[in-house]
Amino acid sequence: MSLRTFGREVPWLDDAIGDLAKLAAPRLTHRYENRAILHLSSLCALYCRFCFRKTHLNDAGRALYGGALDPAIDYLRAHGEIRELVLTGGDPLSVSDAVLARLFERLSAVAHLKAVRIHTRMPATLPSRLTDALARMLTAQPFQVALVAHFNHPKELTAVALAALRSFRAKGIPLFNQSVLLRGINDSAEVLAVLFQGLYENGVKPTYLHHPDWTPGTFHFRVPIEHGRAIVRALSGRVSGPALPHYVLDLPGGGGKVLLMDTERVLILESCTADGIAGSIYRIVASPETRSASREARYADFSPVDASFCNE
Repeated sequence: MSLRTFGREVPWLDDAIGDLAKLAAPRLTHRYENRAILHLSSLCALYCRFCFRKTHLNDAGRALYGGALDPAIDYLRAHGEIRELVLTGGDPLSVSDAVLARLFERLSAVAHLKAVRIHTRMPATLPSRLTDALARMLTAQPFQVALVAHFNHPKELTAVALAALRSFRAKGIPLFNQSVLLRGINDSAEVLAVLFQGLYENGVKPTYLHHPDWTPGTFHFRVPIEHGRAIVRALSGRVSGPALPHYVLDLPGGGGKVLLMDTERVLILESCTADGIAGSIYRIVASPETRSASREARYADFSPVDASFCNE
C-alpha cells in the first residue's frame, strides 16, 4: 500500500519494521546481533489501532506465528552471539503459565542465553494476569527475566495496574515501559510528563518513546519528528532524569532503531506541506547495533498536521 504526495511514493508497509525481512527461523526475528525476537502468540487482551504488527495478526498465512518452535530453538542454540531473547506477540502473556514454563525449560538449555525480555500490554489491559505464581516462575529462571510494559497515557495508570507493577517490582523483576507518540492522544509534554513520572515513581523505567511506524491505517496518529523533538526537549525539565525515555524510530525494512534526538545522525534536509499534510526528508545514519552494515538513508516522514510544523 502506498500514498503519492509531494511527488513521492510514501509506503505504508505491511511489514513496517522488517519482522519478516529479518526472519531467521519460523517465528524468530534476528535484527540485532546480540538479541532476537520470538513471536510467541498472535493473541492480545486488546488490539490497538496503532499496532505496527496488526497486518501480521490478521495474516491468514500466519507468517510470523505459524509452525512449531523447534526451528527457532535450534537457531538460538546455534548462534552463540545471541545473549537475549525478546518474547513478543500479539502478547506473550496471552499464553498460560504452563506454556511459558515449558518454553523457559527449553530456553534454559541454551547456555549462552543470559536474559529474556517479555514485552506485554497486560499490565495496562489485564493487570490481573500479573499473578504471584507468574512472578515466582519468572524469578526462578537461570537467566534474567525483565518485563517491558506498554503504557501510552496516564489514564492507563489505574490503581490495579500500579499495584500489579509494584508487586512484580517488589519480587525483584526489572520493569521497563515503552510508549508510542500518538497525535491527539499524548502528543504534549504535559501528558507525557505525568505518564513518565508516574511510571518511574512506581518502579517502572520509561525506556522508549516510539515515533509511529509506517503501518496501514495509522496515518492520522502521526506527528512530525520535529514536533516530537520539541516535546522531548520540554520534558527534560519536567521529569526526573531516569524517567526520560529515548525518542526513537524503527527504520522501515528492519534497519533498527535510531535516536531521533541525535541531530547529527538524524538531520532534516527538506520540509514541505500540501493539503494539510506535512512532510520532511531526513538524512539518517542507520544504527550500528543492527546486523546490517551502517549506512546512510533518506527517510520521508509524513504527518497530517498543520503547516506550522513544516520548514522549521
